[in-house]
Amino acid sequence: MATDLSEYVDSLRREVEPLGSDAFAAVINSQWTSYLSDAFWEAKLDGFFTEWSCDVDGIVDGNTEFPRQGIQLCVIYAGVRVLRNKVLNTSTKFRAKAGDVEYEQESGALMLSEMLKQLKAQKEMLLTRAEETGSTVAVFDALSVRENSMLSYYGGWELT
Repeated sequence: MATDLSEYVDSLRREVEPLGSDAFAAVINSQWTSYLSDAFWEAKLDGFFTEWSCDVDGIVDGNTEFPRQGIQLCVIYAGVRVLRNKVLNTSTKFRAKAGDVEYEQESGALMLSEMLKQLKAQKEMLLTRAEETGSTVAVFDALSVRENSMLSYYGGWELT
């Protein structure tokens, strides 16, 4: 069963563009799809997606259906790649002067550095969870376990 990553370009746009921003308006869908395809292969190199393959057009194919959480992982990986490239292309300080008129703009290098640290931490968390759970990412909500009886801890079986 094949999955077309180009159908998830809007998800990638939401991942990288702040609400109300048009910072990536000039990027066409085929470029976004290429980022998603590259993200698939980066995730595969990290140990995910052992059962699937992706072609240059962003078509993921395998013996089983590509799960939605796999698509979201591609979106996250692609978002990291896009934002990393954006940061690399961002000047931290710009100054112009023409006679008495001066203009200065500064983007906080500390803020950019912190954003990259957060992206790196997110990727490390995904990899750690994958190792702990055998290449699948699972989220356990402790609140739901606390709200249920002790039997929920043991799959509904009573311990004697």
